[in-house]
Amino acid sequence: MVSNQMRITGFASGLDTTSIIRDLMTAERMPLDKLFQTKEWLQWQRDAYRDVNLELSTFRSKADKLRFSSAFNGYKATSADPSRASAAAKSNAVAGTYTLTINSLAEVAKLKTTNAIVNLSGTNAKSTDTIIAAGQTATFKVASLNGEATITINENDTFAAIASKISSATDNSSGVSLGLRASFDETTSRFVLSSKDMGGDQKIVLTDASANGSTNLAALIANGGAAVQSNGTAVVAANVAGKYGNITFDGTNITNLKSNKVSVYGVDLTLLKADPLVSTTVSIESDTEAIFNNIKEFVENYNSIIDSFNKKIKEPRDRDTPPLTDEQRETLSEKEAEKWDEKAKKGLLYNDQILRDTLTSLRSSMYTPVAGIPDGQIKLLSELGIKTPYMSLDGKLEIDEEKLKAAIANSPDEVATLFTAVDGIASRVYEKVNKTLDQLNKKAGRPETSPNLDISVIGKSLSDISQQMISWEDRLARIEDRYWKQFTAMETALSKMNEQSNYITGMMMGK
Repeated sequence: MVSNQMRITGFASGLDTTSIIRDLMTAERMPLDKLFQTKEWLQWQRDAYRDVNLELSTFRSKADKLRFSSAFNGYKATSADPSRASAAAKSNAVAGTYTLTINSLAEVAKLKTTNAIVNLSGTNAKSTDTIIAAGQTATFKVASLNGEATITINENDTFAAIASKISSATDNSSGVSLGLRASFDETTSRFVLSSKDMGGDQKIVLTDASANGSTNLAALIANGGAAVQSNGTAVVAANVAGKYGNITFDGTNITNLKSNKVSVYGVDLTLLKADPLVSTTVSIESDTEAIFNNIKEFVENYNSIIDSFNKKIKEPRDRDTPPLTDEQRETLSEKEAEKWDEKAKKGLLYNDQILRDTLTSLRSSMYTPVAGIPDGQIKLLSELGIKTPYMSLDGKLEIDEEKLKAAIANSPDEVATLFTAVDGIASRVYEKVNKTLDQLNKKAGRPETSPNLDISVIGKSLSDISQQMISWEDRLARIEDRYWKQFTAMETALSKMNEQSNYITGMMMGK
């Protein structure tokens, strides 16, 4: 009996069995090759849809920027002395020049150990050194605007540990954080404590709470030196406070500032250096250039989308150039395969309905008057000098830059409303693009979606085809095995027949 693994290749028949079966299998593989080509095409098409997804996402970000009034802030603020203060205009800023005097900056409550701290060995302390001798404990209280905490340390606590305990301290009663920061600096052997917030109401108070004769930690943290012995109860060793900021802006004195960032008269000021004897100026002036650039960038991106979509839906597919199978690719050079692939990928989105509908809706969004705007005010892009050129067929827009700049300078509020209204240009486009992105996600999945997580229409088709290909591979393996069995059986029969013929011939020759 011939084994399934034994393959006799034309020994008796003289046939090239391997070539014959290879040719037979080439014909048998045609359905599998068709599935492979269909899968390859779908993968290309999926990637093409995802590229469109990325294009539209970029365009959506441009439209999103123009949906809000902040994009049409028509003023800019300039500080005459940036070393003292920086300035940024808000949408409600009023043009003009304003005098600014920074009388004082807001400050945190801050405490730094006066002298270097000496450890138990008599040398300048390191953060990993322990503070008190074996068998001892010590207690102190630390208070801030938020309350008071009692902190106890033992023989194992280091200088770094005590800083950590201060930073995480909470009020004894409420459990609210004291809002303090603390660190121990090895270079100087000193503690640095500060409140997280600024203002004159911020404070840091250290009080000794140890038993008589124990280490006075409050004094040690505040003053440094060697461990100080407490003389009894509740000795206040340190009490520091923060500071309020104070400025004079356009003749108005503004006090009790708890931050060095302040908004006044439509200007965001960042206060950097105080000097009550020196004044500087902040100038607010019209800034049409920024608005112009935002709108121009939006229109240019729109034109890019229109141009890209038009090319995609008008490029027909070359059905005489299907994707290459692995066997076909092996017969071509690398350059020939690249040229073939380039031609085979044409028309991936030819006449695509999603792209066609998006083109129509985007054009409508750009050309239709904005609802709700009173007569006599700007309600069309064309009134800004943004329109389709005469006899143009592609739908792209061109900008009359002088007209647009004039509209921004003379009617900034109307320009802003044209884009930011509920039915405004930017709002419409943003909504239309979101709808298309949702369709693309359902059709081809989001960019970077893993194949095993892709539940899009194309993703499911690819999964189905992959399963069909696995079934076909198993089927082809069985068919090839059958061919080999058949040819092996033929070779075996021919071999036996030849043996019998030789035997008979030999008998006859013997007679």
